[in-house]
Amino acid sequence: MSLVLLEVADLEASVRFYRDVVGVPLHASEHATGDDRWISGKHAAYSWTDGAYLHFALYAAKDVTTNAAHVGFMVDDIAAAHARAVAAGVEVLHEPRREPWGMTARYLDPDGNFVSFTQHGS
Repeated sequence: MSLVLLEVADLEASVRFYRDVVGVPLHASEHATGDDRWISGKHAAYSWTDGAYLHFALYAAKDVTTNAAHVGFMVDDIAAAHARAVAAGVEVLHEPRREPWGMTARYLDPDGNFVSFTQHGS
C-alpha cells in the first residue's frame, strides 16, 4: 500500500482531528491540476518515508465524503493517545482494550470514519 486518501466534508475540522488528536503532521496544499478528484484541489497531506512509502491525504470533498472507512495508527502510548482523543471531545467507540495484536482503542473522525490506535506489544 502506498496511499490512504479520505474526502472530507470540513477540511479544517479533519486536519485538526488527524493533526492534533492522531498526531499526523499534515501540511496544507492545493493542486491546480484540473478536475481530477483524487489529485486536485485543497488538501492536507503527509508522507512517511521510513521503510515502505505511505502517503496520507485529506481532500476537501467535491461531492461525497469518505465515511465508514477504518484507518489504524500505531502509537507509543495508548493511554496518552486515548486521553488526547477524550480531551478533544472525540466520540469513543471503545476504550483501550487488549487484542491479540496489542492494546487497541477505536474512535470516530469528523466524517464517521473509524480510527483506531494500537500500542503494539503491550
